Amino acid sequence: MGEDNWYRNKDWNPQIEVNFETRFKRSRKDFNKAQYLRIQATYLLKSSAKKNQEKGIQLMERLIKEYPKETFSTMNGHEQLGKYYFKKKNYQEAEHHFRVVTEYYHKYTRSGTSGIADLKLCETILQSDQTEKFEEAYMLATTKFDGTEGVLILNDHKFYHATLMANLCLRMGNLDEASEFATRALELSEITEPQFNRHKTVGIVKADTRVINRLNRIKEKSLPINKSMDY
Repeated sequence: MGEDNWYRNKDWNPQIEVNFETRFKRSRKDFNKAQYLRIQATYLLKSSAKKNQEKGIQLMERLIKEYPKETFSTMNGHEQLGKYYFKKKNYQEAEHHFRVVTEYYHKYTRSGTSGIADLKLCETILQSDQTEKFEEAYMLATTKFDGTEGVLILNDHKFYHATLMANLCLRMGNLDEASEFATRALELSEITEPQFNRHKTVGIVKADTRVINRLNRIKEKSLPINKSMDY
């Protein structure tokens, strides 16, 4: 195992754990310890094995509990847990973690995360059909989404925001606004020119046919207001 691979394990077993903990204890700085926990947890959360995912959750929660002052790592950790639980459709846990990051945004900065955890929170509220929170979600994605232009630089992020808002406005019954957002999302989906010469695929929108078809129906105001987010 390489010198820096002891905290990048893609699998987990007792032997790996002993080696990890031994090397982990040698590190004296909290910054490094938090980073090692976050990176190792990330690898395990991406694993297809449930036991590895569970260990990844444990390590990420350990990071958050033991090193709360290392906000670069802890906020990143909260967001990763939010994404993990969202993918598993555990919306209650996903909402909790996205809310922590969103509150941090409003008090401090978006640095250290994707910068759009508040939009992920809005999507969580929408996917879980919490109609009583739709107004909050709308505010989070509009007036409280401070520095929108500075955050939404990549076209695929802009597409994500426009698609989210099209669906949210639809569910809220704001059909004209939903149509406007859907139109914007469709325009972004047609951009094929790379945003950066050295990174040809960065920012390019990749949307499947179901999403595009849904956006077209929202644009034409031909989709029922109570239609779920099931693309």
